[in-house]
Amino acid sequence: MITCLVCSTKNDDAAVICSSCGSYLQERVPNLDFFPMIWKMIESPRVALRRVLVAEHKNYVLFLNLFFGIALSFALLWLRHAGNEFDNLIYLLLLGIFIGLLLAYPLGMGAVYGIHALAKLFSGKGTVRNTYAVIGWSLTPIMLSVVFVLPIELASMGLLLFTTNPSALEVKPAVFSSLAGLDVIAVLWSVYLAATGVHIAHKLNFVWALLIVLFVMIVLFSGIYALFAALVV
Repeated sequence: MITCLVCSTKNDDAAVICSSCGSYLQERVPNLDFFPMIWKMIESPRVALRRVLVAEHKNYVLFLNLFFGIALSFALLWLRHAGNEFDNLIYLLLLGIFIGLLLAYPLGMGAVYGIHALAKLFSGKGTVRNTYAVIGWSLTPIMLSVVFVLPIELASMGLLLFTTNPSALEVKPAVFSSLAGLDVIAVLWSVYLAATGVHIAHKLNFVWALLIVLFVMIVLFSGIYALFAALVV
């Protein structure tokens, strides 16, 4: 809680203006600056997420969701060994990007509403708008993985990344393991950021916030994988 220095009214941590006297409680944040926020997510995640909460405009959330969709689509293509069905990497890339852009918004909003509903079930205090903002910005590591790691994976392994005979792990074990490790770190980092965001926005115990995030993501991924398996490849 933030105590107003003017009237001593207690306000929510995410409040910028006192609910009683209208005085400013903390620095006004009209917009979020993309690159400084990316660095702040690395340097000080809790400070960055609190800034996301107090920002008047929750910039770039949809943009970050697009990278999440692309990352998920390539993960699904890898799990389904889609490279066995393609002779040209370009066609597989186009399919991955298309599916990713198609999945991004509905999957992102599904995660937001699922997490928000469960947080409210456990007496969470946050709004849908704040849940949307912290979940969106928690995708920063996924975005970094798509921008920096995925191109290296595709350049170094090509179709091998999506095939089983032989697999990239068999042909290039060191390269595959190293890059896959970076992907795993990005996912775990995003989960941590999402749980921290829910913890701050909804004032829930961190463990409960983490369990909520994990449950919703597992349910959504299982559902999308089942649908993907039925329709693609």
